[in-house]
Amino acid sequence: MNKEGQLNFLGIGSAYNPVWKNTSAYFVKENQFFLIDSGETVFSTLFEKGYLVNYSKLRVFVTHTHADHVGSLPSLLSYCYNVLGKKVEVYYPRQEIQILLDNMGLERECYSLHMGMNWDFEDISIRAVSVNHAEDIYCYGYLISGLEGTVYYSGDCYQIPNNILEDFQKGKINRIYQDTTEFPSSHRSHCPLEELERLFPEKDRSRIYCMHFTTDFFEKLERLGFSYVKSE
Repeated sequence: MNKEGQLNFLGIGSAYNPVWKNTSAYFVKENQFFLIDSGETVFSTLFEKGYLVNYSKLRVFVTHTHADHVGSLPSLLSYCYNVLGKKVEVYYPRQEIQILLDNMGLERECYSLHMGMNWDFEDISIRAVSVNHAEDIYCYGYLISGLEGTVYYSGDCYQIPNNILEDFQKGKINRIYQDTTEFPSSHRSHCPLEELERLFPEKDRSRIYCMHFTTDFFEKLERLGFSYVKSE
């Protein structure tokens, strides 16, 4: 059961762990459904839960264009427009998402695209934050104000931006939802747990919510004092 004004998760897995479904989060505000990413498993999950028919306005924020984050986006947009009569609002800083949807055969009239880095919705403010994940595509996290205070959602990235760390340390950010991998890799694309250990003292770790899992290392996270997200 989702709770209004709180970040909820439809899935917690990485591209290589479909059993846990693709990592995707959402929150609800005044009959508006705010979704972060629509990977390959997301549309079917939303359909099964009935969320697409329950809310008057759907807004989708895209972190980047890898398949486990946008794989079901065309189906989601097409279904909402052609079956439910709802035009979904899509948010991404650059036009690449529109080009991708064009190439997937989705007509532009099926959705509304909002480019930029900052968006305001009454008591909710969302700001895109450029992050490092893959060299060949643009990737973003999202800073969300008005939701459990202010939270940062990393998307996929191998390091936390300095300004996000500084604001967290100053108490301006209440929680960080961070893409985390158990072990470091020579191919830097996801944040290794040892980096989080280095960055955050034990007193702060309960406010770091790890996500986007390929392997099960939940006991290790608990032992080290970190939190982790769970699917609803």
